Amino acid sequence: MEEFPVPANACSDETAARELVASLCKTVGATGCPRCRGERIYRLGSGRLRCKACGYTFHELTGRFMGIGGLSCSKWLSLISLFADERPVKEAAIHLGVAYNTVYKAMDALRQAILYQAIDARQISQALKARRAGSWPPVFGIMPRQGWVFVDLIPDVDATDLTLFKLHFRLKTSRVGSVVYTGPMRGYQGLVCCGGPDWLTPALRTKDSALPLDEDGGFWPYLRRRLEKLQGVSAEKFPLYLKEFEYRWNHQGHDMKGLLTRLAVAFVPSGE
Repeated sequence: MEEFPVPANACSDETAARELVASLCKTVGATGCPRCRGERIYRLGSGRLRCKACGYTFHELTGRFMGIGGLSCSKWLSLISLFADERPVKEAAIHLGVAYNTVYKAMDALRQAILYQAIDARQISQALKARRAGSWPPVFGIMPRQGWVFVDLIPDVDATDLTLFKLHFRLKTSRVGSVVYTGPMRGYQGLVCCGGPDWLTPALRTKDSALPLDEDGGFWPYLRRRLEKLQGVSAEKFPLYLKEFEYRWNHQGHDMKGLLTRLAVAFVPSGE
């Protein structure tokens, strides 16, 4: 995805921030009235926008996930900058002077925006909604390739299969809290799965050593350090963190703030 540089003053100047978001909306094809989709709009003296066709009054973030919590454009850009730097929610809330829950929901929306651009986004979203007996939590495969990493949903492997594979096929496993990861399987360097404490079987509670995923300099140690800092991730949120850090790993050396701003502006509710 093309990078979109964010000037430093856009995080403190609301006019500059609004102009930048409006420009980016045009770049990603997100202009027009969010109610009737009409393109004939004009700006009011208050700074808000009005549709000539239906008379609807709105602003640049109306109908987008960036409209969450009533944050202004400049607050959103500041929050994205803090998220890009991997700042904790509590620290970001203090820095922005807004409620913890508002920042938590906004950062969750950013993770959803990252998931939204993934090839397997629809399948992952469906897996998170299904929660069928035996198929929960979802299992992912990790495949490094020439400096990149691919984290794929494995739809035909159930969470219960990991115990069977370990007991009957000597599949090595280890874990970080309730996150279980395995030795090589199906061309992947390892599988990974996260459930609640009750999901762990006696077999999965034991930790094997010398798993390829634990190799120094690889994606899993990079992710593992971040999981340990979080001090626990729910099964529902774990896929979002997986796809977030897959995206971060694959875009190292890029302007993360600019990339995330573009994703956030383009992200809209699916209507599903």
